[in-house]
Amino acid sequence: MKDKKDLRSNTKSSKKLMLVAQVIAGITAVIFFVMLSRGIANAAISHKISNQYQDRDLSVLKAKTNNKSLAFIGRLMKSTSDVVITNENRNEYKKIESLIQDRKNRSKEVTDLFNGRHDYQDDVSKQSLDDLDNVLLNEKNQDVYQKQKNKLDTVRIWFEQTSDAKKYINKMWDKFNSNKSSLSIKEMSMLNTYYRLIRNKKVKQDLSDPVEQMNSSAKQNKGESSKVRTAKAELEELKNSPLTEKYKPANVDIVSSLKFSSGASDALKDAGITDKKVLYYDKSKDRLAIMTNVDGNYVASDGYVNVQSGQVSAGKYSIKAIIRNAGSSSAIVTDSSNSSFGKYIANADSDTLSGLNITNGDNDTANFNSADPVFWFKNNSALSSSIYFGSGSTIGFIYSGGTSYSNGVQVNSSNLSQLQASLNSGILFFVK
Repeated sequence: MKDKKDLRSNTKSSKKLMLVAQVIAGITAVIFFVMLSRGIANAAISHKISNQYQDRDLSVLKAKTNNKSLAFIGRLMKSTSDVVITNENRNEYKKIESLIQDRKNRSKEVTDLFNGRHDYQDDVSKQSLDDLDNVLLNEKNQDVYQKQKNKLDTVRIWFEQTSDAKKYINKMWDKFNSNKSSLSIKEMSMLNTYYRLIRNKKVKQDLSDPVEQMNSSAKQNKGESSKVRTAKAELEELKNSPLTEKYKPANVDIVSSLKFSSGASDALKDAGITDKKVLYYDKSKDRLAIMTNVDGNYVASDGYVNVQSGQVSAGKYSIKAIIRNAGSSSAIVTDSSNSSFGKYIANADSDTLSGLNITNGDNDTANFNSADPVFWFKNNSALSSSIYFGSGSTIGFIYSGGTSYSNGVQVNSSNLSQLQASLNSGILFFVK
């Protein structure tokens, strides 16, 4: 009997031990599963966060971050306890959120400078531009920074030329009212040039009536022959006189423009050119002008642009593209043996280049003349806003700032903007 009782007791103990063992195994399995899931989840989050950086160690974000991926991480963190998501990942997420928001804020500040596509807002000032210039330095991605900086510099040019235009027009208005007579042809030419350069709607509206009155008076009180005689006399006295203001637009008084047009027209006709519009570059005078064919003669209707530095061989070229804010993936095929030589690609990638039979296209060469097999605009920021021209064997640029290059024509930034606005691809570029 005793043996039977001991046997039953041992059996009960064994069952209890097995039950305890099963519970422990279950708890262990749950803990293991939780820890495994926690590790996998945090590794995935860390990977997704890392993918938003161009250089994580330097906190350089990619030009385009994956907003959907970040939004998913944000929702996951809100719905999950600290036990699952580590504090390190939470802090990293907060950091990247802050970097992205700072970038958005800077982008908005730049966008807010504009009043439409061609004017700046009334509250723009030199101080506000300088302050924003410093703020933009916080952007560590060079491509993003350059795009924002280019837009800011555009507004700065507009602001400076508008300020100078306002000063000059007010000065002429005071002179007009004090003399009670129309201005000279030189002064009227400069007045209207300045007025066309204004890039603020309110300033232009405020000055429209004075400019209209001065133009009206000049038309009524001066005959054409009198104007030309006066202008010729003034030309001898003032032809080398610079503007006193900081901003210097193209020097476009009527008489010198007529002289320039006459010589250019003869040169174009001698070359057998009959195109309606031609970009003409006179190397001997370092002058550039858009020539329009009017009844068989070419006229520089908008005057001419003074070239700061030009290294282009005489001949005929074609305007290939008007480049504005070229991105990090913008490129030109420079391999002379490739059938696509000279092709401008706004968004080039390995697939695009492969389709053009180009391999190993990566390089950091700033000089477009020696870049091979592709020139990348990201390697030369001075050309990110430019006019690209070329022929069957040559590529070149009209640009502002930077270094002087062979097959390059340098002008000031305001004149470059005017040329970009007036030209388009396919127009003939003739160099004499």
